[in-house]
Amino acid sequence: MPARMRLSIKRHNAYRAAIRVGRRRGAIVAVTVALVAVFTVAALAGVVGRPPVTGQQPIVKDAGPRHVGPTPNITAVANALTVRAKSLTTLVKVLPGLVLTKPVTITVNYSSPAGQNRITHTYTPRNDNRILYNDPVGNRYPRQMTMSIVLTEDNPGGQPFTYSFPQGKLTLDPLFDVSITPLRFTLASNCDRVGKSEIQFMWYSPEAKYREKGFSTKKGNLVTIGEFAWSRQEVSASAKLLWPTWAFIEKDRQIFSPQQWSIPKQELKLLPSTASGYVGRSLREASGKSGCAANTAFDVTVQVHQYQNL
Repeated sequence: MPARMRLSIKRHNAYRAAIRVGRRRGAIVAVTVALVAVFTVAALAGVVGRPPVTGQQPIVKDAGPRHVGPTPNITAVANALTVRAKSLTTLVKVLPGLVLTKPVTITVNYSSPAGQNRITHTYTPRNDNRILYNDPVGNRYPRQMTMSIVLTEDNPGGQPFTYSFPQGKLTLDPLFDVSITPLRFTLASNCDRVGKSEIQFMWYSPEAKYREKGFSTKKGNLVTIGEFAWSRQEVSASAKLLWPTWAFIEKDRQIFSPQQWSIPKQELKLLPSTASGYVGRSLREASGKSGCAANTAFDVTVQVHQYQNL
């Protein structure tokens, strides 16, 4: 923006107080984030790295042929096990086609600040042996999850045979799908006494990019600003996206068009704590010259990405 432009509307505390975010009806569909993990269990030894902000395939760790269980069946399953992880989703998978003389049961225990769970699955040679788990959304912040895997085989002569992988800790970093609708702009009062008002609408996107659009309108008319719409998928809070800010001026072509105006500074983080719903704000013309006002509104959806297949 030109250097001569100065802040002429209230700072972001007033902007923040004006925002009304309505909760979206129904449960938020889980959706997105990258995993930074160091899985210390023997079966999953090695460093699990952080995917880039978007698009990366999940990290896969193969148990490898190095485990010796109490029975050949348990040994076979232990060495065919892999773990995949991304966002709040983990997948324990055992390769199909193993020739076992007795069934082997796989029990996976999960524990994080967001919740605890246990999933038990019996290996079937012909099936895709998948244990898919999505940690509860919780507060949407990264969290540590403890994960343990136990293999069990029945022993007719006594206690079942078991093989336990040592507990491992995963740092789960949620990925989000975010969408913002076009902004709805309605003049609450005319800026010009005669004819339509010449509006220059300005805003900063979540990526802190300056945008603007000019149009003519009058009191009560709805103008939809499609360029305000914005969306990203599988994005981490580490991307440091910010809430958009916006303002408008009445900008006639004549010499008395305003020369001093600005947009509120971006201060609020868009992720990870943003709720989905309606955002509305009433604001005055930013130069303070015409004294007209407008009502603005848009809808935002933020969902944690859950994966059905890793």
